[in-house]
Amino acid sequence: MSHLLRILTLHSLKDLLKYKSFFLLILFLFFLDRMLHIDASISESFTSRYDLTTSATKLAAYVFTTFPKDLLTAVCQWQSIVVLAALFFFKQLISLWPSSDMRRMHRNERHRFGVLQALVSLRWHQIAWDALAVSMLCGTVGGWTLVWFFLLRTAWHREPSPVWLWVLGLAVFMATPVALAGFSYSSKLAILSRGGFMGKFKLFVKLFINRHVLFYSWVFYFVRQVVELIFVVLLPATILLTIPHPLLRIVLAGLLAAPVYSFIKMASFKFFLYVYQPYAEVRHEYADYYQGLDDADSR
Repeated sequence: MSHLLRILTLHSLKDLLKYKSFFLLILFLFFLDRMLHIDASISESFTSRYDLTTSATKLAAYVFTTFPKDLLTAVCQWQSIVVLAALFFFKQLISLWPSSDMRRMHRNERHRFGVLQALVSLRWHQIAWDALAVSMLCGTVGGWTLVWFFLLRTAWHREPSPVWLWVLGLAVFMATPVALAGFSYSSKLAILSRGGFMGKFKLFVKLFINRHVLFYSWVFYFVRQVVELIFVVLLPATILLTIPHPLLRIVLAGLLAAPVYSFIKMASFKFFLYVYQPYAEVRHEYADYYQGLDDADSR
């Protein structure tokens, strides 16, 4: 465990200091996210339609009766396809692009203009594989959620109680770290030069069927979720909501969130290399990196 903590902390910080332009990439993506954020009027209209202060009983009634119809109506609209396509494109920016950059770092292939080289080195087949992996992940997590939803919906019809909504929330919460791990691993497996299309899927499925990968991933991404919530969401949001000057609040929020998020991204990549080390495709792809770890441990 101490070996893993050293990799996730000291090694991650060392690489962030070595590859400073990676921090600039994350900072750029943060500012891009701020510029593309959903307009406040949309969130205001949502909260005006569904009062967030509604009692738990009324909220449970809405979730188990009206919400499925509203969700189905929204999914059937063409705007939903546009939104999903935009979200996937954004996922490529914040996940596949940095993963490509970190791949070059850990293969000692990153030189000048490393950030741009990481972008131009991406191939369409990698993006296509990532799209299929994300679809599979959404189907798996969605299936888990649907099973719990219908079970608890049946229980709610027999005895209406907000406790069923809390159980549903707990079930979704339990799946969230796995979903985050899947979104992260899909990008890291997509950029592998080994394994082929099906070989990468076999590695991706390890997240769901291998107890070692599943357990360690759940713990790591649970901790990551808490850290992100505090330092990347809540504190920057407080700055954005309390400082009146637009440019100053965006800069301050970015300078707070970007270093933390950069560290999280680097630590996540190293965690991926740790948990997938037993598999030949990953071990051969990053042979020099693993050899460096072995040499450092033998000293």
